[in-house]
Amino acid sequence: MEFIAQIADNLSGALLVLAGFLFALTVVVFVHEMGHFLVARWCGVTVSTFSIGFGKEIWAFVDKHGTRWRFAWIPAGGYVKFLDDENAASMPDRGALDRMTEEQRKGSFQLKPVWQRAAVVAAGPLANFILAIVIFAGFFWSMGVNRIEPRADYIVPGSPAGAAGFEPGDLVLSIGGSKVRDFAQISKTVWTSPGRTLEFVVDRRGENLPIEVVPELQERNDYIAGKHRRPTIGIRYAVEPVVAGVTKDGPAATAGFEVGDRIVQMNGKEINDFNKLQEIVRKSEGKQLAVTVMRGGREIALNVTPKMTAPGKKASDPTQRPLIGVLSTGKPVYSRHENAGIVESLGLGAERTWNIITGTLSYIGDIFTGRQSAEQIGGAVRIADAAGKFAAIGFTQLVLFTAFISVSIGLVNLFPIPILDGGHLVFYAIEAVAGRPVNEDIQEFSFRVGLALILMLMMLGFYNDRGILAQWFSWIG
Repeated sequence: MEFIAQIADNLSGALLVLAGFLFALTVVVFVHEMGHFLVARWCGVTVSTFSIGFGKEIWAFVDKHGTRWRFAWIPAGGYVKFLDDENAASMPDRGALDRMTEEQRKGSFQLKPVWQRAAVVAAGPLANFILAIVIFAGFFWSMGVNRIEPRADYIVPGSPAGAAGFEPGDLVLSIGGSKVRDFAQISKTVWTSPGRTLEFVVDRRGENLPIEVVPELQERNDYIAGKHRRPTIGIRYAVEPVVAGVTKDGPAATAGFEVGDRIVQMNGKEINDFNKLQEIVRKSEGKQLAVTVMRGGREIALNVTPKMTAPGKKASDPTQRPLIGVLSTGKPVYSRHENAGIVESLGLGAERTWNIITGTLSYIGDIFTGRQSAEQIGGAVRIADAAGKFAAIGFTQLVLFTAFISVSIGLVNLFPIPILDGGHLVFYAIEAVAGRPVNEDIQEFSFRVGLALILMLMMLGFYNDRGILAQWFSWIG
């Protein structure tokens, strides 16, 4: 009976992964191809096929312009095929021009001016960026912005920040001369600067002090991304020491903790940050702790004994350690909520999109310089796994993940690899300078090289995703 329940649970999880993956990929691919399609129509190019998916056709119809709109069984992408394309990869079919009537030649993609061909190709990635900006802007407009003060309220013991001289309460004013307005900017700068010296200026009790610190790679286990290494300096913002949940049958439940309790003291030490609470519990060695909580306006004394426990799968550190079984609200102590108008929201959406682009390019650059490994490069398996997890959290999170994937796919398509949009743009740039198209044999050879590169990247992604596959099928063993 337990085995049947396990099968049902894994089946429902698999369906959620599939639904999330299909939603995110279908939306992103449709928007990408629609970008190509709309600009092609605007330039007078005849579009013969608009396909979502590859392989055998599920359903299709032909519009009044003669374009066949189709859905296919393999949801691994899509394509727009022009009248004079040889295949779905938009390789030009030179022989097709000889077979065309004069009227058909007017809709030939190959015979359009180079700037129009470039515009059609660039429109796909551009549409992906626009989609992301709109989604992020809609989120900011409806939800507002939570700005967390850039304070180093908690210094992780043994961290680069501690060694560099950071102290609890330091307010970060700037990094590398750039003003810092919230904690998110600190995180972004650190994540994109492994092994680089960062020059901080902090306000410490009214005095401005310079501090130099070098982010180091540390392994972490993220619920969404899984186990990976990320640059860190070891500073955290203060989190309200309020109990958001109590683990059933855990030490805190036995001791009488309740949801909503504000922990004000632990072993005689004042608690104003959940991070500090966790540190005391971690160092407790399983000994009883005297705790004072504020409940309903009065102080209540409790005694709790931490228990060696392996935290849940969503924990950043999955190793077994002393825990008491209380959950944090995650609410920052020093933060402010700001409403955002439509114009500001669009600006914030564009900023978020740009941060994803620069962060990705920085990571790729760090791979080539040896500062980062290629272990974070994933493929369809990782996208599907993340989509399922975001879908489990809620539809809003799935939509935000779709925006992230849209930026990533748009950016990847702009890489100067033949067969991708960026490769086509390189050929058009050469044509614009040289005054004639790149030799057909060179183009054909380049497309083959590009295909080989893409296949190698897919294999690398699949190799990096093997751990996710193992998790998916671990229940079988």
